[in-house]
Amino acid sequence: MAKKSSGLFLLAVLVLSALAADPPEKDQPEFIFARMVYSSGRGFGRGGGSWRTDFPEADYKFMYGIKRLSGIRVKEEENPVSIQDPNLFKYPFLYAVEVGQMNLSASDAERLREYLLRGGFLHADDFWGVREWQVFATQMRKVFPDRVIEPIPLTHEVFHTFFDIDKVMQIPNVSNACRGGRTWEDPSDTKPGIFGIKDDEGRMMVLITYNSDLGDAWEWMDEPCYPEMYSGQA
Repeated sequence: MAKKSSGLFLLAVLVLSALAADPPEKDQPEFIFARMVYSSGRGFGRGGGSWRTDFPEADYKFMYGIKRLSGIRVKEEENPVSIQDPNLFKYPFLYAVEVGQMNLSASDAERLREYLLRGGFLHADDFWGVREWQVFATQMRKVFPDRVIEPIPLTHEVFHTFFDIDKVMQIPNVSNACRGGRTWEDPSDTKPGIFGIKDDEGRMMVLITYNSDLGDAWEWMDEPCYPEMYSGQA
């Protein structure tokens, strides 16, 4: 009897240890919003750089919105990830902001290409005008020299997966929105557009919100002067 009791006690200890080391799946996030850390003319790394624009408020407010509207379990803390981070491939969704300032090294471009072709998804946001578009397009050619950036029609499934989006609305920065004036930032090109890059099977790997600032709409959604129609659309 003593040996049997000892065996049961040992089994209980092992089970409890396993549960402590590996929490139940229901407690794990289903979605993690990962912000891409990249090199730019304004610095690199966690201490500075264009990638930090609207960080971290935009990130966690966006995640709160996902949680509230969909019921999906999210990681509610910010999650910056560099392109060379060993954990990059754990995150199927990357958000990159002010990509008109981005400067990818050859190794960064190669790793980002691998990430996207293996099923990753990149949302590029908050860049304005002809010069910044040219900078971004140049960086994407490093990643995919054989693929084109193309407009995404409003009939595409990405606009009809959770909400039905029936128009491309220009999302202004907080200064322009609160002044109630123009919504664009650069007079060289004032029209908003949504573009993408697809893989060989037609899956969208990169979604591009050009001449819009979704990050500001998330960050300032609770600012009284920021119009709800922009944060709602974003």
